[in-house]
Amino acid sequence: MPDRTIYSIRKNRFESGFHPGFVLESDGTLRGCENAASHCLCLKAVDSGKGDSEWGRLTLDIRRPEDMICYVHVAALNEDSFYREGRPTRIEDFLCNPRETSSIKKEFFGRIEALRFVNRTDMLLYSLKGRYLYLMLELVGEGSCEIGGLRVDMQGDNFMNTFPAVYQERDSFFHRWLSIFSSLYNDFDVEIDRLAERLDLDTCPAEYLSVYASWLGVDVGNDFLGEEILRPLVKEAYALNRMKGTKAAIERVSEIVLGEKVRVLERNVMADYIEPEQMAEFERLYGNSVHDVTILVKEVLPELTKTRLLFLLNQFKPARARLHIISVQREGVLDDYAYLDMDVQIAGQKKGTLDEKQALDGAVRLEE
Repeated sequence: MPDRTIYSIRKNRFESGFHPGFVLESDGTLRGCENAASHCLCLKAVDSGKGDSEWGRLTLDIRRPEDMICYVHVAALNEDSFYREGRPTRIEDFLCNPRETSSIKKEFFGRIEALRFVNRTDMLLYSLKGRYLYLMLELVGEGSCEIGGLRVDMQGDNFMNTFPAVYQERDSFFHRWLSIFSSLYNDFDVEIDRLAERLDLDTCPAEYLSVYASWLGVDVGNDFLGEEILRPLVKEAYALNRMKGTKAAIERVSEIVLGEKVRVLERNVMADYIEPEQMAEFERLYGNSVHDVTILVKEVLPELTKTRLLFLLNQFKPARARLHIISVQREGVLDDYAYLDMDVQIAGQKKGTLDEKQALDGAVRLEE
C-alpha cells in the first residue's frame, strides 16, 4: 500500500496565493465579500517531491447560496514553468499574478487538460499524474460564502492494493466505486486526528464549549454568554467548582465576566464596624440580612452584562446568599443621586464651549 500523504491547505497557503473577492480570517477561513460579483482563488503549487506522482482525492468545506456556482480547476504537471512569449515563466507566479485575468488563467488550465468540477466538494484526481498540483477555484454569483478545510490526499483509497492485480486498474470503475468506502474511512481518520485539537479548550470550536461546561456541572445557557466569556470560564471551571460557595469564587467569576477586579463586601462582616446611628443608611445600601453580599463595580453595567454576571454567580455563591451589584463610577457630583462612599470623589466643575465638541455632562458648565 502506498504511503498516506495528506496536504492541508490552510492560512499560510492562502496568504501566499491570490484570492480577489475574499477576505482571509484569522482562523484561516476565506470569507467572500457580498458586494463582489465573482470570487477567485489561485494557489501556489502543491509539491509532492517526485515526478509522475499519482494524486488521489481533493476535498473542501464550502458554504454558499444555492444559486452561486463553484468551479474547481485542478491539474498536475512535472514542470513548474512554461514558455510565454518566448520567456520561461513560473506557473505559480502566473496563477498568483493579480495583473492576469481569470479568463486567461482558465484558458491555461484548459490547454494543459486540467480536470474541471462544478459544485463539488469531494473530487477524485485519479487521472492526474505529475509532481506539482495546481488549483484554481472560482465562485460566480452574488451573496456571502466561506471556504475552508481544503485537503489533498495523494493516496485516495485504502483498499485497492489488497485485491488481485487484475482488479488494480487505476481510475477504473471498480477503483472509483471502491473509493466511496475509502472516503468514509479517511474522513473518520481525519476526525480522529483532530480529537486532540477539539479537546483543547484553547483551539476547540466555540460550539463545543457549552458541552464541556456541562461535563463539569456548569450551566452556560448555550450561546447566552458569548465566546469571550465562555472560553476562560470553561478553562477554570474545575478550579471554580472547588471553591464554590466562597468569596474567592464570586470575585473570580466576576473578573472573568467583567474583565476587571471587583470588590466583594459581606454585610455580616462589615456590620461590626458601623456606628449605631449609621446603621439605617448602611442597611439601605448593603442589606439587612446576614446573607446579603454586595459587589462593587467601577462602571455602570449594561443590562446584558449584568444578567450574564448574575446568571453565573447564582451557580457559585453560597446557598442562601443574596447578591447586590452597585456600580461606583470614578467621579460623582452632589445632587446627582451619587452615594459618597468608597471610590467616590467630588469633582470640580469644568469649563466647556460648544465649538470644542465637549460632552456636556454633569461636571461641565457653559460660561456666559
